[in-house]
Amino acid sequence: MRTSALALLAVLAALPAQAQTTEVVEIPSRGQKVRTIVIKPANPIGSVVLLVGGHGVMAISPDGKIGWGAGNQVIRTRAQYAAAGFVTIVPDAAPDLAASNPKHAYRSGPQHGQDLGAVVAYARGLKTPVTVVGTSRGAVSAGALLAQSSGGGRPDAIVLTAPMLMTYGDQASFQKSLNNSPAKAQLSFLVVGHQKDGCKYTAPASIEAFTKWHGGKVDVVMLDGPDGPGDPCEAQGAHGFAGIDGTVVSTVTNWIKSRK
Repeated sequence: MRTSALALLAVLAALPAQAQTTEVVEIPSRGQKVRTIVIKPANPIGSVVLLVGGHGVMAISPDGKIGWGAGNQVIRTRAQYAAAGFVTIVPDAAPDLAASNPKHAYRSGPQHGQDLGAVVAYARGLKTPVTVVGTSRGAVSAGALLAQSSGGGRPDAIVLTAPMLMTYGDQASFQKSLNNSPAKAQLSFLVVGHQKDGCKYTAPASIEAFTKWHGGKVDVVMLDGPDGPGDPCEAQGAHGFAGIDGTVVSTVTNWIKSRK
């Protein structure tokens, strides 16, 4: 009996928290089709839309393979969000915007904001509430979304991790995408920072400046962990929460659940 019990425990430990299905969906917007990866748990409690950092052109193939950005923090943890009970949606850049030069130029534009509004509306048809989770330059896209969206295309909450919040030099930012209008950012809001983030565009001090600019309620969680190797603005360093992926996901998902 003891051997059988141990074997059963081993089998249970190997099972995922929830059974998941993954599909590729093309969401119409502006005459374009926004290709997305959609992961559905068996009994979802909400939806999350994950916005990749960097230039954002993921080149998702028709069968769901990610051509660029698979190592980005929110993308490499996508299955963990689904395991926590959330329909998990990973949108690519629309085909016409993916041709931008430089590649990231589209991220603060109104067309991109409209596309993300269509993605949020799609997510709303699957399971509410809908929370947008963006990391690093994904904050620029989140700002574009809030600048353009209304009604069903507006998310119920925003979570930004190691985000480009405030304008620094000529770089895009959440602030710039919103045309410096904090009134458009008044919704449930969480910012997750890293105490060792060495990227000048996402330094911890920018979070304090952002909360003052925002003027409303912004929940802030500061995590700590390894410095990580390489470029301080890349996903393998503290900026990308190297070594503490599980902590980031649990911080975000617990906050979303607490809102209910």
